[in-house]
Amino acid sequence: MSKFFLWVFIVGLFGFCCYLGIRMTKIRLGYSSIKGEAEMLLAPGSATPFDEVPGRLLEKAQEQKIPLREQDIKVFDYGWEGYRVLTFAYVDSLMIFDFKTLYFKFSFIDTVFDR
Repeated sequence: MSKFFLWVFIVGLFGFCCYLGIRMTKIRLGYSSIKGEAEMLLAPGSATPFDEVPGRLLEKAQEQKIPLREQDIKVFDYGWEGYRVLTFAYVDSLMIFDFKTLYFKFSFIDTVFDR
């Protein structure tokens, strides 16, 4: 009987670890998706104007249910020096048994030279 409960415990622990692994992977894939979109929009051959990049990032974040807000995105345009900077940072979380919360902070910064 004790072997049965031991196996149930091991299987339950393995299942919970798989669940956490899948959820953490989903959170990191969401960040990778937003980061890839930002890099694509900032590429030199992109047809998207620099001023529209934050709006496109917000659309992508809402589409994938990522907690990126408008105030998390900062755009700096240094026209005299010849470069532009896009940066964003957000915090995503994962609940464990409605008891403990794991927080993940993601940030991105990229500089685009226009000369």
